[in-house]
Amino acid sequence: MPGVVWDSLHGVDRVAYVSDFAQCVPGTRIAVLVESIPMNPKHASAPLLESILGFVDREQAPFYSPGHKGGRTFPREFTSRLAEMDLNNLPDTDTLHCPTGGILAAQELLADAYGVDHSYLLVGGSTAGNIAALMTTLSPGDSVLVQRNAHKSVIAGIIHSGARPVWLAPAIEERFGLALGLATKQVEDALDAEPGAKALVALNPTYFGTTPDIAQLGRVCRDRGLLLLADEAHGPHFHFHDELPLAAEDAGADTVVQSIHKILSGLSQAAVLHTRGLDPARVQKVLQLIQTTSPSFPIMASIDFARRQMVVDGARLLGDALALARRGRRELAAIPGLEVLGREHVTGPSSGFFDLDETKIVVRVEELGLTGYEVQRILNRDFGVQPELGGTSHVLFILTIGNDDRDVDRMVAAMRSIASNARGGSRAERASSAPATAAVSNALLAIVPKVEMTPRDAFYAKSRAIDFASAAGHVCAEVVTPYPPGIPTLMPGERITREILTELARVRDAGCPISSSDPTLGALRVVS
Repeated sequence: MPGVVWDSLHGVDRVAYVSDFAQCVPGTRIAVLVESIPMNPKHASAPLLESILGFVDREQAPFYSPGHKGGRTFPREFTSRLAEMDLNNLPDTDTLHCPTGGILAAQELLADAYGVDHSYLLVGGSTAGNIAALMTTLSPGDSVLVQRNAHKSVIAGIIHSGARPVWLAPAIEERFGLALGLATKQVEDALDAEPGAKALVALNPTYFGTTPDIAQLGRVCRDRGLLLLADEAHGPHFHFHDELPLAAEDAGADTVVQSIHKILSGLSQAAVLHTRGLDPARVQKVLQLIQTTSPSFPIMASIDFARRQMVVDGARLLGDALALARRGRRELAAIPGLEVLGREHVTGPSSGFFDLDETKIVVRVEELGLTGYEVQRILNRDFGVQPELGGTSHVLFILTIGNDDRDVDRMVAAMRSIASNARGGSRAERASSAPATAAVSNALLAIVPKVEMTPRDAFYAKSRAIDFASAAGHVCAEVVTPYPPGIPTLMPGERITREILTELARVRDAGCPISSSDPTLGALRVVS
């Protein structure tokens, strides 16, 4: 019986082929070598590991998620023992799918900390939470009001649940090219037109830190017998400081999904689902369907640590972060050519832009004659400053309890240098020099295509790829999302128009990455 054994005399880069395992007598050397084959040299590399270590070794000033900023907010005993903590479902560690010990106790403390009925640890990010929230509360055929700038995981939840979405276009901040939240009257009007809707899915906050009047949206939902499902991925800190926007869980939301890793001291994929008034057995049943049976114990432990940190010292830590962010905002706003999104841009009660998380710093760079994509690249390459993202006309810096004065000094100095060295020319010349302006984002954000099929029906329908330029008139069979801002332009089941193709081509040509089956937009998948 032929086989292969490692040739230990030559290391693990060579293998010895023997004609019969019987020759491999314990305690003796292999007597017969048929041949030895050197390892393929390409396997000496680990490209992902090397790229990650290369980034870490550059010591960038971190204005991106996760919120722990390279472990700065963790105690040393946590970071030094991560590998030891990478365990399995053991009697001493508890089991995520049916917790009775430490996991259950951690979830009960979470619920108490956030003032909700039940809380659940998630190891698949807010994606798992949004899918679970929709699958728990909606059934096939149920209508649900959803703001158009919902995360793609909400679309996944709609597909899984079989619900029928009624899309609501968010308000738009036109100077910055940002999608905002939902106005109260907009939701009331939508309910008049769709009185049988079962739930509202609302963002609180958006990616950029803007929030709607979530208290008023909660009131409308209660008055109309509607469930409020809040995607609060970027707001797990709101509950712990009174100078931050109102938390959805404090506005009476029925489900709240939060990414602990985005803002607080959680490892990537650390998230939580909070519920109020829902059957915990049904929630648990859904979570058992979509969460792994081999959860990461370091991730779950980081959620437990983040909760303790916020309850014990959150007000002070968040107060320091707010003070640091406000200093950064003032200094950036003083640089000629830059504009910072601030409280002066809010549009009042019951609007889609009622409040702002000041730890999210959005800087408009259009007046420099540069795109946000270009500024992001320059910051990374020349200054060792890494923002969360660059858009057509802006960059986003996420500041958390893990940032310090040195980070802000470095960011401000870099932006000052970029502004002073930006290419010249008149405002008219700058406006015509490239299509990548806020107007590009605004045109995309204003699109709400006609729905011809439910996302679930279109997703499972027979489909084919056709040339992008020939797709007008067809029904889309995939999610097409320019990123940033990460808002789907096309959903499964929507009619593709010439206008949509034109605007998608504009944003692609401006350098915006596209999440779709063909990121180059050479082709689109349509229902056959």
